[in-house]
Amino acid sequence: MHYLITGGAGFIGSHLTERLLEKGHQISILDNLTTGQAKQLKEKNVQLIVGCVTDRELVSRLVTTADYLIHLACVVGVRQAMRKGIETLKISYLGTENLLEAATLQQKEIFIASSSAIYGKIKRSSVAEEDDSLLGASDKASWLYSVGKLVEDHLSLAYFRERGTKIKIGRFFNVIGSYQTDSYGMVVPNFIRQALTGSALTVYEDGSQTRTFGYIEDILDGVELIIAEGALGQVYNLGGFEEISILELAKKIISLSSSSSPIEFIPYRAAFGSNFEETRKRVPNINRLRQLGYSPRYSLDAALREIIAHHKAVIS
Repeated sequence: MHYLITGGAGFIGSHLTERLLEKGHQISILDNLTTGQAKQLKEKNVQLIVGCVTDRELVSRLVTTADYLIHLACVVGVRQAMRKGIETLKISYLGTENLLEAATLQQKEIFIASSSAIYGKIKRSSVAEEDDSLLGASDKASWLYSVGKLVEDHLSLAYFRERGTKIKIGRFFNVIGSYQTDSYGMVVPNFIRQALTGSALTVYEDGSQTRTFGYIEDILDGVELIIAEGALGQVYNLGGFEEISILELAKKIISLSSSSSPIEFIPYRAAFGSNFEETRKRVPNINRLRQLGYSPRYSLDAALREIIAHHKAVIS
């Protein structure tokens, strides 16, 4: 099968490309390389097209030659979205619209990458796909990423309802793994880099905010399962199953790294400015995906050990 992957040079995309290549599939990647890295695709048998999903003519042409579409392209991370709000919303709306239009006209199925960020100020112990979104005020730039991803969700589902577009949505919760850069505020690679270099691990506020972290190999299992078995027009949460506070995560990484790094607490205001709000809790209910046969294979400790080993190898 010939897959077109937008944003395929990024963290998730490059891992997915490797997996699909190993299974004998043909891969074309559309990526503007703003955050994706061509070196991760070096020596891989892929067609890399440097461009943006907002280019309607280019997208339409690439969709023509593909059998299946996987849409991962977006501005990466809340910090980046705060700095590049216009680009964030343009890629989310115009880029997604271009793919949906081409998919509709050419009758191609498309997997849309959503994000746990759309749930906003989560108050439940864990959130299911049908739960409400609760976002902050529009003068808080930290919600730009959430708004962009929510627009993608609504637009994709509207195309499914009104135009019969064949879409499936995977909603990612804090994916971790090798290749993930620490350049855009991702907590695990930041903590690991700090621990391995003896720097203080920077924890925002008191570190009591909680997350789950899904290891990339488990997440890709889920993506493949959704593509193969998921229902059209359905949303599936994709994430880990072990809730942990950010402070406990920092302590765990220090221990697993055999590091003597201290922990430094930093107020959000000092790091992000006054227009930032944080989600205190982000834990997925993954029962819908489990009903398809999904069963994560990696504990958080096992995942962190794999990632730490990768970082150590790169450093050495």
